[in-house]
Amino acid sequence: MKLKDFIVEKAICPHLAAQDKKGAIRELVTAMAEAGAIAEKDVDSLVRAIMKREEIGSTGIGKGVAVPHSKHPCADKLRGTVGISHEGVEFSALDGKSVHIIFLLVSPPDSTGPHIKALEYIFSLLNDSDFCRFIMAAEKTKDIVDLLREADQKLD
Repeated sequence: MKLKDFIVEKAICPHLAAQDKKGAIRELVTAMAEAGAIAEKDVDSLVRAIMKREEIGSTGIGKGVAVPHSKHPCADKLRGTVGISHEGVEFSALDGKSVHIIFLLVSPPDSTGPHIKALEYIFSLLNDSDFCRFIMAAEKTKDIVDLLREADQKLD
């Protein structure tokens, strides 16, 4: 599995405006709707589902990174996006620090395998300090897309 298989490039947000967890999730989910990856009518329901998942435990994994995710009927297949907050978002991260890099995933309710594989791949990328440094320095969507493509090429 590669990022190009599920990241919705038109939904990438290189400059998140939100300053809290729910706002950042809403901003990314709205970007996915605006990109046509999910229906506009499903935005509120998906935000609620992701926030409910956050109640189980924060997806702020530390080192400035969060991977909010949910299974939801609005997804016809695994979809995801990326948001960068240069100021940082309070996400109740495990290390107590603000989050700067957010990968958001949504998949159909019956799609466990691809969902888990995508999470594993993202976690492996986010353990690469060079990748995180470069993505934080990205100013434009194209810069982030280029970094994601480069990461995919390393899998070949």
